[in-house]
Amino acid sequence: MRIPSLLLLALLTALAACGEASLKRSDTAEAESSGEALYTCPMHPHYISTDPDGSCPICGMDLVPASSDAALPTTGSAGIAVTPEIIQTIGVRTAVAKVTPMTQMLRAFGTVEANERQETVVASRVEGWIEDLAVRAVGDPVDPGTVLYRLYSPDLIAAQKDFLNALDIGNEARISAVRQRLVSLGMQGPSIAELERSREVIERVAIRAEDGGIVSELNTRDGDYIKPGDDVMTLQSYEDVWVIADMPEQDLHLVSAGQAATLDFPSAPDADSSGRVDYVYPTVDPATRTGRLRIVVSNASGRLRPGAYADIRIETEAGAMLAVPSEAVLRDSRGAHVILALGEGRFLPRVVETGMSAGGMTEIEAGLQEGDRVVASGQYLLDSEAKLREGFSSLNRLQADEDTPLDRIPLDQATLAQIDHFADMALYFHEALTDGYAIEPSFIDPLLTLSESLAGRFGGTRLGPIVTETQAALREAKAAEKGEPLAEALSDLMEAFEPWLMEGAPQHYADEGLTLFRDVNGHLWLQESSVLRNPYGTADAESVAWPERMAAVRETEPRPASDPHANH
Repeated sequence: MRIPSLLLLALLTALAACGEASLKRSDTAEAESSGEALYTCPMHPHYISTDPDGSCPICGMDLVPASSDAALPTTGSAGIAVTPEIIQTIGVRTAVAKVTPMTQMLRAFGTVEANERQETVVASRVEGWIEDLAVRAVGDPVDPGTVLYRLYSPDLIAAQKDFLNALDIGNEARISAVRQRLVSLGMQGPSIAELERSREVIERVAIRAEDGGIVSELNTRDGDYIKPGDDVMTLQSYEDVWVIADMPEQDLHLVSAGQAATLDFPSAPDADSSGRVDYVYPTVDPATRTGRLRIVVSNASGRLRPGAYADIRIETEAGAMLAVPSEAVLRDSRGAHVILALGEGRFLPRVVETGMSAGGMTEIEAGLQEGDRVVASGQYLLDSEAKLREGFSSLNRLQADEDTPLDRIPLDQATLAQIDHFADMALYFHEALTDGYAIEPSFIDPLLTLSESLAGRFGGTRLGPIVTETQAALREAKAAEKGEPLAEALSDLMEAFEPWLMEGAPQHYADEGLTLFRDVNGHLWLQESSVLRNPYGTADAESVAWPERMAAVRETEPRPASDPHANH
């Protein structure tokens, strides 16, 4: 892989920079006590120097005046850096945001009801008189095959005589037809078999229970006259019961027939606690905004009684989603946010949008990407420190919001220098493409770290989306490294950065000698010279004129005239 000479020089000097920075840090207190001014690199704040005309040995950036807390550099207006000793003392523990299968526990309440599938209605199919009624009251138990009552019916007697005549004749077709008539009149199999065996008319036909259960309704008494269609009694089995549950309408789509449910019954703590969703009703109560579920529960013990209350839990599979430990999510007046661990003791608050929580994990709908590392323990102290520093820095910072034009966002010299690094990276990608070598992915990491700080500081302004989109393009380039994928990443980077170039500080980049080109396909790129070198191919292109306006840069002192893109 070919590395530009200036970049190679930067790599060689980076090792020396660490030792030099440590040496200068050891002298920081002495320099401050003597009133000597300190200077630092906007992109590498761990480097501290007393040379006002010096440059960063890592990236070649011009040094800017350091703040009074340079020995403990912040990661932006809302971020902090902490020494390893403090990290160990407060017990900082981190976790990685990752895509993980999530289950959600749904809660509902319900009541026990009789299982209508186990209800048997005993009705008459013929007119007659009830004799020898064996069931006397509601609640009497009935076993299958028990004789419930005997029925005296002239119609049944006549049908039996026809059946006996058919048997005497031996006509099988007639025998079958008359047998079917007896069945349709309500004569059951055992009685027909007895008639066929004895060849004598049964005047009082026994009516037996086809299913067992408890008598839940009794509509006749011994000696009553009944007609076809009259309900004599109703038998209800309670071997299984239904639990009709009310569930909030927003959770109904997560439940389907066949899912397991766990139930608690205050009136029957020893009852079976497992059930199965049998049916999800298709309507929602407009008054309570709840829908209903029907859950089947075994009641072999007989302890569950209709009307009893049930507390219901249903665990649903919500699918794989990006999530972090629930304890990593902080909530205050700003909403939900986490503390990003950027490495090397640097931390940055990040606003997130959360979804469901289950199993100790919370879904992150926006604000994080897979692989981001967040603080899961000790984050409250870090968050307090970050808010304290943000409060102090906001005393000397002008305000801007999403309605503030890009060229009116207040920036100091150091911040503008940090934003310049996006242009530096675009120049680096252009050189790699036109000279035919692969970029070094590790060169992108410092800018990704810096962009996290910028995204946090300018998230509520028009600059925030620009930084976020350039971050995505940088990650794309890091994975691409060379060739057409790198060209696509450069195109995405320039498309995201163009609003800042043309509206934020166009005169600044014009003064730095940069030329913006656009080819006939709409692809943009930056060059340090006006000699056309298209990184996307051989398509025709032309330079884009810089608008004549300057960003509202708030400079505390004149900025040295130097090339901010040196060594990139």
